[in-house]
Amino acid sequence: MKAPGPRPVPDRQCLQGILYVLHTGIGWEDLPQELGFRSGMTCWRRIKRWINAGVFDDLHRILLAQLNAAN
Repeated sequence: MKAPGPRPVPDRQCLQGILYVLHTGIGWEDLPQELGFRSGMTCWRRIKRWINAGVFDDLHRILLAQLNAAN
């Protein structure tokens, strides 16, 4: 049985939309849906959830550890 409502947007798709917004400086509501990122508001909600979960803090620590190990 199919669950009601729209299917969840994959994390990778949201990340691509987030990076597009950050790179171009456009507003979340202006994210072009024809590029396949879905709704800018969906991407905005996902980044807020990831920030609150500490995802970017963890990523920052991991990247710094790898850079330090590589000198």
